Amino acid sequence: MERIKGKVNNLKIEKRAFINGSFVKSVSGKIIRKESPVDGRNISGVCACSAEDINKAVAAAKRTFESKVWRDKHPDEKKEVLFELALLMEKNREKLAMLDTIETGRAFRNYYYDSIPKAIQALRYFTESLDKYYDYAIPPRVDTLATITREPLGVVGIITPWNDPLVVSTWKFAPALLMGNSVVIKPAEQSSFSILEVAKLAKKAGIPDGVFNVVPGYGEIAGKELALHRDVAGIFFTGSSETGKLILQYAGQSNMKKVGLECGGKSPFIISKNCKNVKKAADVLAKNIFYNQGQICSAPSRVIVHNDLKARLIDYLKSESIKYIPDDPFDVNSEVGCVVSKEQQDKIENYIKQGIKSGATLMTPTPNNWFSAKKRTAVLPSIFTDVKLESSIVKEEIFGPVLVVIGFDTIKEAIDIANNSKYGLAASIWTSDLNEAYHVSRELRAGIVHINSYGDDDNTAPFGGIKESGIGKDKSIFAFDEYSSLKTTWINFDNI
Repeated sequence: MERIKGKVNNLKIEKRAFINGSFVKSVSGKIIRKESPVDGRNISGVCACSAEDINKAVAAAKRTFESKVWRDKHPDEKKEVLFELALLMEKNREKLAMLDTIETGRAFRNYYYDSIPKAIQALRYFTESLDKYYDYAIPPRVDTLATITREPLGVVGIITPWNDPLVVSTWKFAPALLMGNSVVIKPAEQSSFSILEVAKLAKKAGIPDGVFNVVPGYGEIAGKELALHRDVAGIFFTGSSETGKLILQYAGQSNMKKVGLECGGKSPFIISKNCKNVKKAADVLAKNIFYNQGQICSAPSRVIVHNDLKARLIDYLKSESIKYIPDDPFDVNSEVGCVVSKEQQDKIENYIKQGIKSGATLMTPTPNNWFSAKKRTAVLPSIFTDVKLESSIVKEEIFGPVLVVIGFDTIKEAIDIANNSKYGLAASIWTSDLNEAYHVSRELRAGIVHINSYGDDDNTAPFGGIKESGIGKDKSIFAFDEYSSLKTTWINFDNI
């Protein structure tokens, strides 16, 4: 821990925008001011880009796209470049993990052993997939042939969240680049360090200047300008549903650009009367709601459990929650660090107060010495029982380590409760009855349904929701469709 902290204290952090292959200060000279959630140190200085900077980045991306220097590069050459980027990210894994930890407060262990490796794996998956999918041809007639081919969009805007910076960024920029697009990435103002470091590595790997641009800044300024820009052909966003709705409006107000959204969730976790392993269900549930302080869009924040099993589940959850008490993020044994900011902590704690005021019963584990030493930018695992279905803690996305426990008597009742949400990202059903598992999975209104599991997937499976949880998919071979358009070419041989 001390070795890591020593390295953090001497980190050279790039805070300028990366435009057309160079790091540059913002035109206005304005910066983002903030403190690290880990220890309150001043980590201000990242460029607060505005319209002028967005215009420069988009213009560079457009010039490069039209020059075809990357767009028409042979697939084998594209693969070579992005495989080199993956290798460079792997060599710099420790620094990338330190950058994300100091900026977001998430446990270094999580970044080093889980998040950064996942980003690298995703980059390699997409790169290897480039020549493994095919376009289409309509069965030929005697005198005609039609082909259906994917074509790059052009300039692609990418707006990423702060809760898992490099994983989500890679899910988007990798397929976008491989399709031949040029990208302009606007990272969350809370987490810009690691993607700026990746920009440096991208240039070193051989990505041409202007193809990969990073413009940090505030969402309501830089993000809005990127989404409104008429030379941006597609805008892809991960974040809150409220901001996702604004992105849709900006696309309509400008050039009807293609939109991809991965937004909020209030995911249900159903435990049927036929579940034979309640302890295992509790273990998986606790990990997925309390991991990373609950700052996961697909976190199972509503457990809907048969009333016969409810008391036993609560006992298991109380025991499991102890494992997820926040601790020093730079302690390599810590599973859970901080929430991303004091603002986010206040938001979560306000929801907890609302829950108590509504009459719900709150259970939290006893804090450890680190948490108790002084007021931390962290929140204890919080379990609410005796909740009212119309209360804010049941209906709204909290984006924190807050779980509500809801009882039911019939499986139809459980399905109705699960689907009674404006969100539709993920869901789970735990049962030993295969017929019930199949029936419930068909009825749940969600983009991802887990049976006797939660959060299990890999790069081959698409990720994304329905309803106000978003439009489109990240990951898998299907992601290439997001960053391209289909062109039909109809050939009449009689007139040749």
